[in-house]
Amino acid sequence: MKFKRVVINGKFCSQTTTGVQRYAHEIVAAMDKIAEPDIEIILAVNKEAKYLPELQNIKIMNIGKLGGVLWEQISLPFFLFKRNALCVNLCNMAPILTPHIVAIHDVSYKVNKHFFSKKFSLWYNFVFDLIIGRIKEIFTVSQFSKSEICRTYKKDFANITVTYNGWQHMEKISECDTALEKYGLQKNRFFFAMSSLAPNKNFRWIALAARNNPEYAFAVSGAVNKKVFGDVFDFEIPKNLIFLGYVSDKEAKSLMKNCRAFLFPTFYEGFGIPPLEALSLGAKAVVSDASCMREIFGGSVYYIDPNEASVDLDKLLTTHAENPEIMLKKYDWTNSARIIYKIIKSKIYGSLL
Repeated sequence: MKFKRVVINGKFCSQTTTGVQRYAHEIVAAMDKIAEPDIEIILAVNKEAKYLPELQNIKIMNIGKLGGVLWEQISLPFFLFKRNALCVNLCNMAPILTPHIVAIHDVSYKVNKHFFSKKFSLWYNFVFDLIIGRIKEIFTVSQFSKSEICRTYKKDFANITVTYNGWQHMEKISECDTALEKYGLQKNRFFFAMSSLAPNKNFRWIALAARNNPEYAFAVSGAVNKKVFGDVFDFEIPKNLIFLGYVSDKEAKSLMKNCRAFLFPTFYEGFGIPPLEALSLGAKAVVSDASCMREIFGGSVYYIDPNEASVDLDKLLTTHAENPEIMLKKYDWTNSARIIYKIIKSKIYGSLL
């Protein structure tokens, strides 16, 4: 059968923005600018949507009366069948009945089950065991993640395309002039880390590094979702480790620009947007030598062992790191959106069933 239109799963519009949601928002925004009138594209959202983008060519439609998982698994596929639509899912999860195109950012849910709550892990693994063989096009965000998908599911998928993340959204964000004062921080006298406080982010390393570098403050933004990750902190919090909670994009930009260095001691990533954002603002970045980090950042960052926090950060930052300018040119939201849009166009006139 031939599909008449494209429907983007807009569940991410009801979620707080982390890396996965950032990808979805920016890809949709970039796709909106290059979308052509011959293909109708709809961003389908639910009643909980509160982060709606401003779009010119992509239609936003609030569908169904359900929310959350039920909306994604019942309301969305019902709408797709009714409208004879191709489903594009940009945030890992997809409807079991219509997993046409899915962006799988990483397979941490499969290889690092101990990082997640039992309920979350069971659900993700249940869904993907059902849909992985029926997904007709997979997007992912690094060659590492592509190889992990193939390794984990023991199959050389021929339908995986790498579409890297970007950093250009930082250019649209104005800087908050009062962020340092608000959080009691001094320019170049603090290290900054920003992401969800999930176990794979390795905040234990930051706590130990803070204890080993008492002359600096260590500011950490983010929130803990215990429904997804369970209990996170089982270690002592030093006095110079400051939890900022949620910070706005404007505040984050200011903190990145004024920190001693941005810290990203992750154990496992599909990409890692925050260090890219920091580098785009002229900050130094300290990242773990793990998973995809060398693929993404090359020699433009300072690498640490995520299992060893006794590092002298001042000494580390005196070592050589390459100018990130060439590296930054590799990553562009518009380039990735063009790849995705081209594949959507190639699929819309054929059958995915």
